[in-house]
Amino acid sequence: MKRIIPVLLSASLIFLSCSLSANDLETYQKDTDAVWRAGSGAQDGAFTSIATSMMGWGIGLAVGIGILASVLHQSTASTAHSTCH
Repeated sequence: MKRIIPVLLSASLIFLSCSLSANDLETYQKDTDAVWRAGSGAQDGAFTSIATSMMGWGIGLAVGIGILASVLHQSTASTAHSTCH
């Protein structure tokens, strides 16, 4: 049983490599390019949406950190040293 699995895998690999020709590969490449090719307008939209999202997150984080820093109690040096003694 251990010997038959590698033999079958090797035979299937040889069979598949012989069955594919250069013409089939070129047809597959053309079909794949036609499906996944994005035009310049699609790329511009993706770049714009990513840039807008990053700007929104940056501004949101800055505002959130600012609000958090202003709301939290800031300790002074005199009270901080008095609690240590």
